[in-house]
Amino acid sequence: MKLLRNLALAATAATFAFAAPAMGQAKHTLKLNSQWPATTAGSKIDQWYADEVKKRTNGEVEIKIFWSEALGKAAENLTLMQKGAIEMGAMSPGYFPKQLPFHAAPNSVPMAMSTVKQANVLMTRLAAEVPAFREEGKTNGVRALFFHHLNPYLLVSREPLVTYEQLKGKKIRTWGTDMPRMAQAAGMTPVTLSLPEIYESLGRGVVDSAPFSVDLVMNYKIYEVAKNISEVTLWLGPSWGVWISEPAWEKLSPAQQKVMEEVAAEARERDYVATIEAEKTAREELKKRGVVFLPFPEAERQKWVAAQPDFFADFIVEMEKSGKGADARKAVAIWKDVQTNVR
Repeated sequence: MKLLRNLALAATAATFAFAAPAMGQAKHTLKLNSQWPATTAGSKIDQWYADEVKKRTNGEVEIKIFWSEALGKAAENLTLMQKGAIEMGAMSPGYFPKQLPFHAAPNSVPMAMSTVKQANVLMTRLAAEVPAFREEGKTNGVRALFFHHLNPYLLVSREPLVTYEQLKGKKIRTWGTDMPRMAQAAGMTPVTLSLPEIYESLGRGVVDSAPFSVDLVMNYKIYEVAKNISEVTLWLGPSWGVWISEPAWEKLSPAQQKVMEEVAAEARERDYVATIEAEKTAREELKKRGVVFLPFPEAERQKWVAAQPDFFADFIVEMEKSGKGADARKAVAIWKDVQTNVR
């Protein structure tokens, strides 16, 4: 009997010793490289997303976020996912115009939207109604779970800029392929910079200006090196997405995938509310810190718009080369419908 008791105790101990390490540990640990610091309104949504996924999967899926390009530069995220170095990325598709042209367009085309709500509706419709969006994600081995919002990117500058003529000769931070052409249309010199480079570049005069939202001016402390914000929206649209590689996605169970998608839908709506609130708070804080908000007359903005190329037409022509002209025309039609009917 003593031998049996000892054997039973040993078996029980072995069971707990074997099971204990698994309890509370994620069956899937997903590394997410973010191009943003942890302090932005959108980054807080990403952290909420990671926390909720872990909670709702009972710890089976854990997303570990590495902030401020800790695992690689923003423009490396797609390659890092494709090579399996990371499973997820918080990245702007505008950095990948060749690989993700359909996703990059709404993330890049300047002066094409006027409200955050338009951006919200636009990306939802494009992803659902234009097959090319799903296809190019599949081709690149990634899928977007949800897209963030950003407040209008206004003209932030070292010195006041309130007319079209004053822009000539100024250096401005840009990204992608369309924003540089917007700058050149005004006689400006485009300079490609990543987000962390903007502060130092403005401070040292590498650039004279940068399109940036007021809340990001606060987050990145741009107000220390540029005190002028002209009220002209240079860019507004769907922003960075939270992406996952297809191999990582396929390793998840259907139930886990469902949780990831459900939480993503909630995160997108939370992000919309947080973005609007961040703009209000930041604007008041910036005024306290000596930032001056300057009117940019509509007549001056129209001069700039008139000098620019037809970005929509150019997008269609470029997509025709790869046999995607029909999808491009459909995307532009949706875009114009949102511009007209969503406020």
